[in-house]
Amino acid sequence: MQFFTHKGAGAIQVSGEDALPYLQSQLTIDLHSLSPLATRYGLRLNLKGRVLFGAQIIRAGEEEFWMICRDTPTRAILSCLEENIVADEVEFSEVPGEWSLTTLLGDSSENGEGPPRELCLPGPGTALQTENGWIYPDPRMPGPAHTLLHPADCNPAQLEGADEIGSFALEKRRLEAQLFRPGWEVAEDAFPQEAGLEKGAVDFDKGCYLGQEVMARIHSMGNVRKRTVMVRGSGEACPNLPVPLLLGEKEVGALKSQFHHPQENFWIGAALVHEKALPSLETEGLEQKDHAGKVFLHPDE
Repeated sequence: MQFFTHKGAGAIQVSGEDALPYLQSQLTIDLHSLSPLATRYGLRLNLKGRVLFGAQIIRAGEEEFWMICRDTPTRAILSCLEENIVADEVEFSEVPGEWSLTTLLGDSSENGEGPPRELCLPGPGTALQTENGWIYPDPRMPGPAHTLLHPADCNPAQLEGADEIGSFALEKRRLEAQLFRPGWEVAEDAFPQEAGLEKGAVDFDKGCYLGQEVMARIHSMGNVRKRTVMVRGSGEACPNLPVPLLLGEKEVGALKSQFHHPQENFWIGAALVHEKALPSLETEGLEQKDHAGKVFLHPDE
């Protein structure tokens, strides 16, 4: 078993008698289907159906939920959630302290390696509360994967016997699995369908929520025109992302993330590209606006 720790995570508690109906109106997943200690990954869209953020949702009790965030500051999430409150009996609060997310990759029973077999991991769709946080199956990491939310100054006991994986190796496995990160690689310029997020993070048979009409229209009419893909390039890192991608003089997409190989002069990342530019991305590559070097479709795509 391997592990990787992402520092700077955030956690929000949502409570009150209207916590369930209010979150139901804000998020893309059906929270009525979550029993206490059940968990799912959900999205918050804007009215145009574009992705604002994603969060792991844990139903901690009948009127209490936790939202665990990897790629969007908790202050931004709180502001987004609170903007539609009118007379709802619901309270949002940032869980105080500095938090980390440590992801365990692999099955602890594989080949007798890794942590002891008695390591307690929750089953599919279920979260376990630990002494000072939570552990849950993580659908946004290459599986099988479980993620622990824990204080940043705490070294979880579950890591005993596991090997730390480098950030490049982890991101490569994630990108190859087409698990793009909402709130960063999939942001306010993208629909969930442009990154495959509708497969697990959007319920099309639930009631009204922000962006639902757009989701229903795309679902019934078919394909979107852009696609998020794994790309590769060489040279120095772009100082500011996203970077527009050009085919000739026409903007056809944007580079969203970059992860440099620790020893070699190349990087991998995620890009949102118009479908008509995908053949060029695969063959001659796309130019980066105001930055040297071309971007190519990753050979494994």
